[in-house]
Amino acid sequence: MLFDDPALKALKQTFNSQKIKKEGLVRASDRGFGFLETGDKNSYFIAPNFMKNLLHGDKVNAVITEDNTGRSQAEPESLVETSLNDFVGRIKINSAEGKRRLQVTPDSPVIRNHIPCTDVRTDKDVQLKNGDWVKCRLVKHALRDGRFLAEIYEYVTASNDPKAPWTVSLRELNLPLECPKAPAEFVFNEASLEREDLTALPFVTIDSEKTKDMDDALYITKEADGSFLLYVAIADPTGYIDENSHLDKEASQRAFSIYLPGRDIPMLPRELSDNLCSLREGEVRPVLCARIPISAEGEVQSDKAVFSLASIKSQGKLIYNQVSDFLEKGSAESFTPSETIAKVLALLVEFTQVRDHYRSTHSAPFRNRPDYDFVLTEDGALDHIEVNYRRIANQIVEESMISANIACGDLLAAKFNAGIFNTHKGFDLSLSRDILDMLRQEGYNEATQESLATIEGFCAVRRYAASLESPYLDSRIRKMQEYSQISVQPAPHFALGLKNYATWTSPIRKYGDMINHRLLKAMILGTTTPRLPDDNTLAVMNLARRTNRQAERAVKEWLYVDYLYPDIEKKTVFKAEIFDVVRGGLRLYLQENGASVFLPGVLICEDKTALEFSAPTGELLVHGKPALRLGDEIAVRICEINKTTRSIVAAPVQPVAGLKLPDPAEVSSRRR
Repeated sequence: MLFDDPALKALKQTFNSQKIKKEGLVRASDRGFGFLETGDKNSYFIAPNFMKNLLHGDKVNAVITEDNTGRSQAEPESLVETSLNDFVGRIKINSAEGKRRLQVTPDSPVIRNHIPCTDVRTDKDVQLKNGDWVKCRLVKHALRDGRFLAEIYEYVTASNDPKAPWTVSLRELNLPLECPKAPAEFVFNEASLEREDLTALPFVTIDSEKTKDMDDALYITKEADGSFLLYVAIADPTGYIDENSHLDKEASQRAFSIYLPGRDIPMLPRELSDNLCSLREGEVRPVLCARIPISAEGEVQSDKAVFSLASIKSQGKLIYNQVSDFLEKGSAESFTPSETIAKVLALLVEFTQVRDHYRSTHSAPFRNRPDYDFVLTEDGALDHIEVNYRRIANQIVEESMISANIACGDLLAAKFNAGIFNTHKGFDLSLSRDILDMLRQEGYNEATQESLATIEGFCAVRRYAASLESPYLDSRIRKMQEYSQISVQPAPHFALGLKNYATWTSPIRKYGDMINHRLLKAMILGTTTPRLPDDNTLAVMNLARRTNRQAERAVKEWLYVDYLYPDIEKKTVFKAEIFDVVRGGLRLYLQENGASVFLPGVLICEDKTALEFSAPTGELLVHGKPALRLGDEIAVRICEINKTTRSIVAAPVQPVAGLKLPDPAEVSSRRR
């Protein structure tokens, strides 16, 4: 036959070999077309008829052709990898012609496809309704199989469930909805071990009012030479959890407690985290305790720190804001500490001030950003947001925990050369030339390429940035730093100005702290070293930390969208700070409530040629001159909220650099 003609086959192979082929990622637009972004940083148009078989984020092979105008475009040929595998979506039911057809729309700001689906759940007690949330897997892809098809394998929650933001966000990331199940009875496995009796010492806990899992208690004395002896007592869950138990294995997989706005999911059963291990006032608890000498100048003397197994009895469940009111104002509503507790608090304040001064001159200072506490209604909706600044009580706990973790890090490094360490490499040294140029432009000439690679040089730069009135340099420096990491071997933590830093102060919230507890106990008791952490442990912890943060961010975005929606009509004016400059606009956070919003350039000025958003320098240039920079404050109001994509758009209240402000309503209409 003609189709079997060898000459024709050879001609076809030659033709195919001469085609220009590219592999790249698909980027979908709101208007039906898309683009193929390739590794060589080129972008090729994808026509709407091809986009029907693609999903945003797919990796595909495509043939590059030219249309009749000479413009290059991509024609996808084969699927390399889909962007969608397991996903959470919303049910859409079509009942045309008496047939009940199911579709699912992925919960994604960029994938808008309505995908046909089948219900393969083993438990179908809940009948699916329009808008219900379900967990699915994509089993057919249109580019590979000729059509899209998904299978529903889990019911997540109802469309009108007020807890949907939490439930959906957790299931999207395959995170648990509840804490682990508790065994029938908890047995304290270390009852036979001798523990130092410290129950007579006036230890106190300082936490938020709603905290139940209190894992640290403090006590302090002051010596004649002006130095301090800080006692840090930490809850001891490893006394209840054997290293080879099922509960330990589950904790190792969870790695952390999950803290979401208004809700938490403990790493351990609540019977442990909120009861047996919680350092409740007036109840004797087994602890791991450290006595940490602090010099009169504020230096942590790790080599003289003593760790021991002990028993304590907290003499006060203190609340952050009440303690701060008492210490800062001299009195607090519904809080009058005993004379003994008042003396402990006074010494803790002295210690905190000394440590803060030491760190401000020897390491990198902290920028005091507030925490935003989401207060929920009884049915689970967001009622309001409370702004909590880092006051004296917060600083007491912060400095105490840092001191304790310094002592632990140095000890584990010296004794085992292993453990769970928090590390930070400082600057991204591939950007060292850019960093030096930036510093010189901002008036700092002390840095060299060599000094940037040292803890001392890094901290000196950070201290200089903190000394400036404008937060611009500090904001830019943060974007040129490496990310903090978890390591199973000792390594420096540049951001804290430390050679070693290993946390052990939250073992009922962090599995890594449980590991460090077991290492400290082996050292105290002189027993066989427990199982050392390996690369697999590290991988699980890093993944858990990342996904937990994603869940927290997802819930916040969902709650902010509903919370701020009424402010469009109210035309509420918010103070906002610029935290990122991206192509086409500015990213801001609202100081009143912490929400992240986007200010597009079209709402600053309709003349695109007048604006340049410089991501490398963190500046908005107007006609070539800097108009706004990272860290600058700007007054904005909310003008658009998309509840599907959970995005919030803001517009400036006042003209920027004398430019005429467009009408947000007209701009929004054109964008739609």
